[in-house]
Amino acid sequence: MTEAKVDRAFFAANFPSKELFGKKNSPSRTQGFHAIFDVWDAIPEYDYTSWLAYALATAWHETGATMLPVREGFKATDADAFAHVTAYCKAQGIPNYAARAANGHSYYGRGYVQLTHGFNYKSMGKRLGVGDRFYDVPDRVMDPTNAGRILLTGLIEGAFRPKAGTVMDYFTPGGQQWISARDMINGDKHKTPKWAGGATIGELVGGYGRAFQKALRLL
Repeated sequence: MTEAKVDRAFFAANFPSKELFGKKNSPSRTQGFHAIFDVWDAIPEYDYTSWLAYALATAWHETGATMLPVREGFKATDADAFAHVTAYCKAQGIPNYAARAANGHSYYGRGYVQLTHGFNYKSMGKRLGVGDRFYDVPDRVMDPTNAGRILLTGLIEGAFRPKAGTVMDYFTPGGQQWISARDMINGDKHKTPKWAGGATIGELVGGYGRAFQKALRLL
């Protein structure tokens, strides 16, 4: 039996610009969406569109709507991201989690979600069966396919914030918890960005997810 695949033509035709502050799809965004769809389509047990919709919503929010993997602070280079996080940690009076390891690499946030700290790069690599590949070359997380695998695996296995559960806990046949699902990524669901017109981050990401779900159909 052939596994269901994402209907990409239907997604493109029903792209929810209105619910995304008027932003339209574009070639670069399409590249990001398709990278995530490729990962989703390759894993047979991924068949609930609400899971995929929430993953897309998370990537949309975390990448500033670029839908391509980003370095922390949306910086273009490793050096700029390192400097950005170092300055942030100094200002906050917290340990510099971007401090370079003995191998010279910095493990600030990268990807569709912000994978941080060397031990998380190692853990995710082992979880995905690639050993220390991400730890040895952290910019591999900037590859859309790698970033897509990290995003979907992290949500479905509850790897980002284990105590918050998995996407299966928030989206079931009995109900969908679009706002609370933000806990899987960050504890900021009640924070209200200045630009959001009073909406909380949980409400924003949940709204994106509901919108993306309407544009998703499996073949």
